[in-house]
Amino acid sequence: MEITARRTGEQLVLSLSGRMDGTGAQQAAAAIQHHLNDHDTAIIFDFGGVEYLSSAGLRVIQDSIRKMKDRKGLVAVCGLRDFTEKILKTGGFFQVLSVYPAVGDALEDIQKKKGPAPGEVRITGNGWSLFAEHSSYKTATLSVSGDLRTIHDGKVTIGDVQPTRGCSGGFSIGIGAMGKTRDMAAPLLGEMLSLGGTVYWIPTDGHLTPDFFTAEDSGSSGMKPFSLFNAAFTGPFSDMIRVSSEKPEGLTLAEVYEGIFRYAKEKYPDFKGILAVALKATIGGLCSSDMKTSLLAAVADRAAGGPAVMPAGKTVTELPFDGSVQEKITVIDVKPRYAGDMLIGVGYSIDLPLAQKAFPPETLAPLSYTDARSPGNGTFLYNKGAVFKNLRWDMSGGFEAQIGTVPDAGEFIAMHNLLSITRLKSALVGIVPVSAIRQER
Repeated sequence: MEITARRTGEQLVLSLSGRMDGTGAQQAAAAIQHHLNDHDTAIIFDFGGVEYLSSAGLRVIQDSIRKMKDRKGLVAVCGLRDFTEKILKTGGFFQVLSVYPAVGDALEDIQKKKGPAPGEVRITGNGWSLFAEHSSYKTATLSVSGDLRTIHDGKVTIGDVQPTRGCSGGFSIGIGAMGKTRDMAAPLLGEMLSLGGTVYWIPTDGHLTPDFFTAEDSGSSGMKPFSLFNAAFTGPFSDMIRVSSEKPEGLTLAEVYEGIFRYAKEKYPDFKGILAVALKATIGGLCSSDMKTSLLAAVADRAAGGPAVMPAGKTVTELPFDGSVQEKITVIDVKPRYAGDMLIGVGYSIDLPLAQKAFPPETLAPLSYTDARSPGNGTFLYNKGAVFKNLRWDMSGGFEAQIGTVPDAGEFIAMHNLLSITRLKSALVGIVPVSAIRQER
C-alpha cells in the first residue's frame, strides 16, 4: 500500500492507495503512529485509491476513532469506492465517522465547525501554524545567578559554584550538579533542568548518562543542587500556544521561536524581547550540545599553560587553545534522535536588538554569549529538555499540573541541551514575557 501523509494545521490527512488488508493495515497504523501529533484534532482518510478493505483495516479506523475521541477530535473518510463504502456501512462505521466526497470538503467543513476558540489567535508561516490562547497579561521575573559568558570563556572557579533552589518547584535551567556539598558537586557540573520540583542533569563524568532527583529524593538523601549558572522563573503562563508543522520532518526549534516571537510582539505592545518558556513536544529529531567532562578541570588545564609574550613584547595572551573552554569539553550531536518520543523542555529566548533597548547591559549580558551555532538572526536560544517514552498526558488537565506529574507519567530516557536545529513535529508551549531580571547573589 502507498501512503502519503500531509497536514493542514491540526488536521492529519492520509491518502491511501492499494489494498488495506493485513499488511496494508499495519502500514497505515505505522503511518498514524509516525505522523499524528499529540494535539491534532482530526484524522482524514482519503480512500480514493483503496480497492480492498479487510477487518484488519477496520480495526485501524476503529483505533483512530478511539484516539480522537479521547482528545474530542474526529475521524473522517473521503473518496469512498463502492466496496469500501459497503464495508464501512455494514460495520456501522457511518454512525461514528464523518463522510465527505473529497479531502477539500472535509477540511472546509471541519474548519467551519471547529472555528476559533474565544480569544484564540492564529498565525501561519512557511509550513507551520500557530494557535494561541491568551489568559492574562502577567509577566515574569527571571532570577539569574552566574554568568554564561564567563562559563563559555572559562573564567570561572570553584568559588563561583553556588547552591540553587532547583527542587523547590517552578522552572529553571543552567549548569549544575547534585551533591551534599559544593566540593562534591563541583567536578560534575553539567547540563541541568528543573521542573515541578524534579531536577534532571548530566554529570560530567565522561559518560553523558543523565540522572534525576525528585524533591522527595533530595529530602531523604541530603543531596541538593549547586550551579555555576541558573535562570529560574515561575508560572502561571500568560499564553498557551499550539504549534503544528505541515512538514513531515517537523519544525526547527528556531522556527518555533520565530512564530512565538511574532505572536508576542503582536500581543504585547511593551514586549521587552525576552520570553520564558516551557513546552511539551513530539520530537521530529533532537540535536544537542552537552558538556561531557568537567568544566573546572578544563579551566585548570588552560590556566596551567601560562601566559605567552607576543612579538615586540607588547601583548600578553594565553597559549593557543582551540576554541572556548566550554566548547573543548562539549559533545555536539547533529544526527537527529528520539523521533516520535516526547520532549519536556524549559528555556528562554532573547531578541537581542529589542532586549538591549529595554534592559541595562550589565543585567542582560550574563544571559547570553556569542555562539556560531545560534540562529544568526539576533536571537539567542537557551533551552534544555528531558526526553520520555510512553508519556501519558491528560489533555483535560492543566499544563503546569501535568508538567509536575511528568516523572510518574512516562519513562525518562534522556536529557540534553538543545540546539536550535532540533526538530519538533508539534509543540504545546506555555510562555510568559520577562519584564525584569533579578541577579541572585
